Parts: sequence; structure tokens; C-alpha cells
Amino acid sequence: MSVVTLLVESRNATSERRFQKAMTIGELRARLEPVVGIPAGAQELALYQGANLVCGVAGDERMLGSFPAEDYMSLRVTGASAMAALPDYNDVSKVEKFEMGDEEYDNLDNTVRAFKRRHNLGRFADAKSAMSIDEEDEFEEEAKKITVGERCEIAVPGSDLRRRGTVRFVGKASFRLGYWVGVEYDEPVGKNDGSVDGKVYFKCAPEYGSFVRPDKVTVGDFPEEDPFESDLEEM
Repeated sequence: MSVVTLLVESRNATSERRFQKAMTIGELRARLEPVVGIPAGAQELALYQGANLVCGVAGDERMLGSFPAEDYMSLRVTGASAMAALPDYNDVSKVEKFEMGDEEYDNLDNTVRAFKRRHNLGRFADAKSAMSIDEEDEFEEEAKKITVGERCEIAVPGSDLRRRGTVRFVGKASFRLGYWVGVEYDEPVGKNDGSVDGKVYFKCAPEYGSFVRPDKVTVGDFPEEDPFESDLEEM
């Protein structure tokens, strides 16, 4: 079966396509509609060899092979009346954009700028004056409700899991702004031994210690879990 490879050109795109020469022009238009976005009945087709027009392509009952279509010719698809109603994706000036003033953006707390300011990064590095009191004392109120030595449960982000342990530290830390809670877990699910970057905040076995934000900590009468406890009687 004879096949021809054509470069389909429209206002917004150019793509290489293979067509059977036995297909009718009506079938060709239907195939081109989702490619170029012009309704089949509004398409105007023409074959080009480089910049030179070879011929127009018309007559829905005629076969593509009845035209002098050769591999890698351009099949240009236009449709003046239909195209006028379509957006021109090449003209970005016509695309509606969301805009936000710098002051409004600066007041948001979930942006890259806020993250850099909060963690003293980029242009905010070593710029103590750029840090607000809120950033320095973040989670202070939550931290006041937690006391060293209390039993606790820690919510694991992104899951329903909760880990039990004992509060070993409450306060500010040098590794990041705001208040932190140092926890000694009942099991080796932590990230450290109570120290970060060489600074010791409390002591515990390796992989039993971790630091979490106070809002993730629930204190209460949480007994230590027995990993060997089971509801099944086994021999």
C-alpha cells in the first residue's frame, strides 16, 4: 500500500505525518482536524515544495494519490474564516496572565521567597534584619505546652502513623529558626543521637533521636509500646 510522508503546516505548528495515497481528501481533512485545530469543512489545503506552490488540494472524493504528493513536501492547512476565531498561541501578548504585586507576594508565607527568608538563605543569608520576630519565635506558643521528660506521640507527615517517645529537648536550635522539640523514640526510627551538626542538644542511642516542630507533638500518658505484644496465642 503506497504511503507518502508530508510535513503538515498550520499557523501554530508543523509536524511530520504519514498518509495513505488511497485515502480521499475528505478522509484527509478529518485526519487533519485534531492535528491543526481547523474544522474539516473549513480547511484549505495546498502542496508546497519548499517555498514553491505545487498545487491546491481540493475535491473530497478525490484520492490523495491523484495529486503530485511526494515525500517531505509541505501540506499547508489554512482556513481564514475559522482561524480568525482561534487563539494565536504564538502571540504571547494575547494570553491572559496572572499578575501579583511585589508587596502582595512578599506578604505570602508559602512562597520560595518566604522559605528563603525563614531559613536565612540566598539574599537573606546573614541578614538578621530581614528576619521578623515571627520567624525567630515560630511555634513558641506550641512549645510552651511541652515539657522535657513528658511522653509523647509524633504525627508522621503524609500518613496515619504515629511514633511514641519521650521529650528530651524543647527550645530554639542553631540549625533552623523557631522552636523545636527533641524526641527520643522508643524504637530506632529517628535521624540522629540528639546532636545536629556537631552540637549536642540531648543524648540518646544513634537513630533514636529526632527534632520535630512542636505542632507535630502530642504529649500525654503514652506507655512504651511492646514490639513483642500480640493478640494471638502461639506456641
